[in-house]
Amino acid sequence: MNAAITNIAYCLPKGKLTSDDLSARFGADVVGKIERITGIRQRRISAPGECASDMAFRAAEALFESGVDKAKIDMLIFATQTPDYLIPSTSCILQDRLGLSKSTAAFDINLGCSQFPYALATAKAWVECGLCKNALVLTGDTPSKLLHPMDRSSVSVFSDAASACLVEASSEPSILAFDFGTDGSGAEDLIWPTSGLRHPLGCKDFEEFKDPDNNVRTNANMKVDGFKIFTFAQRCVQSCIRSLLKKAGTDASEIDLFLFHQAGEITVRSAANKLGIAPDKIHFRLADIGNCGGTSLVVALADAVINGKLKPGMNVVLCAFGAGLSWGSALLKWPKAFKRAIEVG
Repeated sequence: MNAAITNIAYCLPKGKLTSDDLSARFGADVVGKIERITGIRQRRISAPGECASDMAFRAAEALFESGVDKAKIDMLIFATQTPDYLIPSTSCILQDRLGLSKSTAAFDINLGCSQFPYALATAKAWVECGLCKNALVLTGDTPSKLLHPMDRSSVSVFSDAASACLVEASSEPSILAFDFGTDGSGAEDLIWPTSGLRHPLGCKDFEEFKDPDNNVRTNANMKVDGFKIFTFAQRCVQSCIRSLLKKAGTDASEIDLFLFHQAGEITVRSAANKLGIAPDKIHFRLADIGNCGGTSLVVALADAVINGKLKPGMNVVLCAFGAGLSWGSALLKWPKAFKRAIEVG
């Protein structure tokens, strides 16, 4: 038995934060430089009270409305670092909200930008060992809710989004290989310091301060060390993809398309260039929606299908990296069984 992705939908919130908006906050010269580095001109921002699970719900509903039979779903994964609650798992809430069978296995995966390869590998394992037949893999995060409005290094990059992906039992080999890695020594390079029990949120955590690069934030906000994350990305992307291709017994010349976590154009192109990947083999969906965290890879995947860049029989490499520090990559032969990719506005 094999597993294959057969349907994808992603949901973008209606709120938008443009470079013009940020220019009024930080100055046109600063924002222009950021735009040249990242390639991002607009970000998508969730409404007050709108959670990652709300967008994941809408993405899943779009699949059901398009013909996916919810009665056949027997596993639900929700990959997120911005859940509704720490207790209970948001996946359990989504199972009920989506009207899935009570015999559905449901659990969360707590990972950031690398979440999709991990969730996909989990779904593949469950399907191929016979524990389930139809896995609904949801991703979603709302990083905009964690950022200080004057932290230009983060506000200028991150966006909110969610996705739904159906992984089904299939007769054709499709999800071929994975490579994963972790470096917890870099945990503080991308961290929300007061998000758990190690550092309970106190009154002093709301006091503002400036970091060495003059970004303003508090301990109640997410912190990103952009330079360290860029350096990490260059290192991990190269080693991760080389290891993946070696495991699969192939090389970059046999890959039709490479899709990376949409961290920023220079970050991705620099790493890809060191691997000798031709620019026309890389697909971006970044300029108009920003870095959507762990969902950015799914959005890029769906967008490549919608725009005809990814077709059945093509070999595609997925690579994601982020908080943890954590990374993962996957090699897929795009299946003939794939049915649809949907954008939910």
